[in-house]
Amino acid sequence: MKFRKLGNVSVSSIGMGSAGTFDIQGNPEIEIRRKIIDQCLIEGVTLLDTSPMYGRAEEVLGTTIAGRRERFHLATKVWCSGAETGKSQISRSFSLLQTDHIELIQIHNLVDWKTHLVSLEELKERGDIDLIGITYGYPDMLPEMMKIMKTGRVDTIQVSYNINDRFVEKEVLPLARELGIGVLCMRPTGKGSLAKNLKLTPDMKPLQEYGIETWGQAALAWLLANPTVTAPIPATTKPTRITENAVPASLDPLPPELKRHIELETARCF
Repeated sequence: MKFRKLGNVSVSSIGMGSAGTFDIQGNPEIEIRRKIIDQCLIEGVTLLDTSPMYGRAEEVLGTTIAGRRERFHLATKVWCSGAETGKSQISRSFSLLQTDHIELIQIHNLVDWKTHLVSLEELKERGDIDLIGITYGYPDMLPEMMKIMKTGRVDTIQVSYNINDRFVEKEVLPLARELGIGVLCMRPTGKGSLAKNLKLTPDMKPLQEYGIETWGQAALAWLLANPTVTAPIPATTKPTRITENAVPASLDPLPPELKRHIELETARCF
């Protein structure tokens, strides 16, 4: 597993999201998630992304990492209006995750960002968090995101980025590179569509020689070929998928000709 810098924190270059997949209840389901966390440890996946908006995800994540919290980097979010509501939501995240320290808290969808930035800066000053981030998943508010990035008050951004969703390439990613801001990629496989919705079979031969066996791996490798990207954060309900996702994060970045091959094959087969 290769690591990249997220602000001043070194994290695995593939993370794991928990939207939908960790919002579960009942011992059998929780034990499957525990096995997913086990597999993260085996493969060296340290970055775990969650949110209060993901139902019971924070609680389940806190339960399944208990006793091994120090081996992970946690990223969660605040998504509400008002300072006191935000502080309460953040406090609950610490409790559900069973920790007194969270590596990254992100202002989700830029909601009431001016208010929450103040609270997060206080937490960072106290050492309760390491990094402050902002997230947004659609093109319409990217100018606002860049405005916040330029203030110098955020360490990371989380954006939607994949082979078929490249709105951030023109301005957002260059700005992140210029400012040294870490980049997390939501929807790295287009919510699974890049792996499941291909109408034709892509030509895997050039990629297999490089160590890539599935088109899902190809989509992740394509992202990791961009040095501005810190980590994609795909979600999964299968422990074996952690192993599959870890492969491209363990390889050297794709050469330009293979990155172009993935783009062309996606356009042909999608």
